[in-house]
Order: sequence, then structure tokens, then C-alpha cells
Amino acid sequence: MKTTVADASQFGAQVERVGAGTKASHQLHIPFREAFWVAIAAGLGYAFDAYAVNLLGLLAPHIASDLHVTIKTIGLIGSIFLVGYTIGTIGFGILADRIGRRDALGWSIILYGITTALGGMTTNVLAFTGLRFLTGIGGAGELAVGAPYTAEMWPAKVRALGTGGVMFSLYSLGYIVAGLAALIIVPRFGWQATFIFAIVPALLVFVLRRWIQESVRYKHAKEELEKRSLEEKGRPRLSIWKIPGATRRIVIGWMIYTANACGYWGITVFLTVFMVQKFHVTPIHAIFYAIMFYVVQFFLSYVGTGLSDLMGRRPAGILGAVIMIVCTILASTAHSLNMFLVFGGIMVGMLGWLWAVSDTYMSEFFHTTQRGTGFGIMVGGGRLASIFAPFAVGAGITAFGPTIPFLATAGLWILTIIGYLMGPETAGRELEEVQLGG
Repeated sequence: MKTTVADASQFGAQVERVGAGTKASHQLHIPFREAFWVAIAAGLGYAFDAYAVNLLGLLAPHIASDLHVTIKTIGLIGSIFLVGYTIGTIGFGILADRIGRRDALGWSIILYGITTALGGMTTNVLAFTGLRFLTGIGGAGELAVGAPYTAEMWPAKVRALGTGGVMFSLYSLGYIVAGLAALIIVPRFGWQATFIFAIVPALLVFVLRRWIQESVRYKHAKEELEKRSLEEKGRPRLSIWKIPGATRRIVIGWMIYTANACGYWGITVFLTVFMVQKFHVTPIHAIFYAIMFYVVQFFLSYVGTGLSDLMGRRPAGILGAVIMIVCTILASTAHSLNMFLVFGGIMVGMLGWLWAVSDTYMSEFFHTTQRGTGFGIMVGGGRLASIFAPFAVGAGITAFGPTIPFLATAGLWILTIIGYLMGPETAGRELEEVQLGG
């Protein structure tokens, strides 16, 4: 099946094939409007994923009280949620390569929207835990599908700003909305109402996603794969593990995302608990401060991705990891609330920088036909390690107080530095120039 400009235009793009030695490359001219709306649609789903997944940490004291459990048990529920998050990350990455980016995102948001809402309708510990597990499976699809989808649509020179900047800034916005819901809705209607509310934005984003275009690269890659399958008489596609150089890239992804996921969940699940226990602020003030931290994160996600487009993914990622280590040490050992607010705000903000850059970086590693699968395996590996982070930090706070568990997370970012040192530079290059497989 020959791909033509006419075929491509119905998907909002023009395709130009340019010979590059013995290997053909694709230069896709996708209208910015199409790319922008894909980033917004993916990012809004990621925002409400942030809303759904962070409610547990924000409302931990309220939930623990109503469910008659300890903070340690809340940490265990958080870890079980991350089991679902790991399964969903890998599963939805594979699904995106099988049924398409747009449809996979649709299933993702419906699943986590419904299960989050149902979680607000029960005070049974087992039922609540099971629903959080299912929320994790559904919510994981937002990143596993959304980042590769957006990367395939945005131009090389500003790919990080679209894939990481827009998407992760909206994730930060989702946390801010969750925090505001905790401050406004909880005092009036209880914590359950904040969970039930999640179904409304989930349905709205689902409708928006039916309107955006499928990834142009995915459409053409699927056509080429079907053609190749016919020519090779149904020969199965090559396993991602058998692609030369793939194992190295997957290991790099595991290192970067182990730091990302363990660092994020180790810090954020107990962020308000840390402030309440160490500085004796009220839960309401702790939530307000957390919201301010995520405002910082909103902007730093653009700083990190902007730098990665200008100077490269590797130097931007390494610089972010160094800043994160320093600020985590200073925030964890702070003896005054004001000092913690300064360095804690930068610490939480740098999570946006690090995640946003790496979301883009991992989306550039593999061919379109296996981009979702590869991204899911890499991020899923990091999330597998992070399953134990909430439980470990929760147990550590119970045994040693809040300082030591938070301080320990500073060491995680050494993995990030090693990962970027081992990896290739991908900034400013077309996906077809840097991807493996095909």
C-alpha cells in the first residue's frame, strides 16, 4: 500500500519521503493546530490522572480516620495502587501499539474515572483498596499512551515543550485542582465527594479525545506493518527485546524512571504528613503549601523541557538531577518552616522538570510500531520499583519520624545521572533518526 500526500492529508498532515542513504526517512509536516490539540487532550487526561491519584496523599489524615486505619496502612494502599499503575503502564503501552493512541487513551480515562468515583462511595477498606488498584491500572495509560502520542505529533525542535512541557504542566495543574478540592469540597461535603467528582472531567476529556486526530505516524506505520506482514506471509513482528541496542535503552529507561517514580511517590504521598508532623502546621495549611509547590512545578516543567530542546536531553536531565539532590537534602533537613517552603517548593517543582524531560526522552527511543510498548516497559520498570516507596516511607515515618525517609530519596537521582550518561542524545532530531526497530 503506497502512502501518498492525499492519503496523509485526511489526517491533517502532509508526508514527504526523503531518501537517506539506504534507509528512507519520513519528514512529517503536521499542522501545529493538530499537534497542539493532541497535547492538550493528552495533557488534560494526565491532569485528571493527577487529580485522581494524588487524592490519597492529600487526604490521608481524613481517609485514615474514616477507614479506621493507620498512616502505615495508607502507605500500603498507596503501594497497591502502584501495583495497578505498573500493570497499566505496560498494558496500555502495548494496547496503544495494537489499537491506536486515541482509542487506548479513551479506555484509560473511562476506567480510572469510574473507579475513582466508586472509591468515594465506600468506606470498606478492602473495597476502597481494590478500587484504588483499578484506578492505578486506568490512570497509568495517560502517560504510557499520551507521551508517545504527543511526541509523534510535535516538531523535533520543540518536541520536549509539547510532550513534556504541556503534558506535565497540566499534570501539575491536576494536583492543584485536587488540592483546591480538598480545601473547598472536603469541609462541606467530606472527602468522598472529591472522589465522586472525578467522573465529570473524565467524561468531558473522553468526548474531547473523540474529536482529535489519531497519530499520523501511527497510521502510516500500521499500514507499512500490514503490508510487510502480507509480503512475509504473516511472519510475526520482531520482539522488542531482539532489536539490536534495545536492551541497553530499556535499562537506561529503568534507571531514569526508577528515580522518577520512587522519588515522586516517596515524597508526594506523605508531603502533607511531613509538614504536619515536622512543623506542626494544620492539615489545611499543609495542603495550601503543597498547592504552591505544584505551582512551582507547573513552571519548572517548561524550564526543564525548554532547556532540553535548546541544550539537549542529557545535559538538561543531569542538571535537573543535581539540583534535585541538593534541594532534597536542604528541604529534608530544614529546621524552620520558611526554609522548608523554599527548598521543598523547588524539590517538588524539580519533579516536574525531571519527569517532563524524561517523558520526552523515552518517547524517542523506539520505532512507532513499538513506541508504546517500549515506553510502557521502561516506565513500568521504574514503577515496579516504586511499588514499595509509599509503604517504605510510611513505615519509615512511623519508626524514625519524617526527616530520614525524605532525606533517603536524595540518593535516587544518582540513577538519573547514570542513565543520561549512558543514553544517546535525541534533541532536535526527527524520531526516525534516533528510534530503534521498524
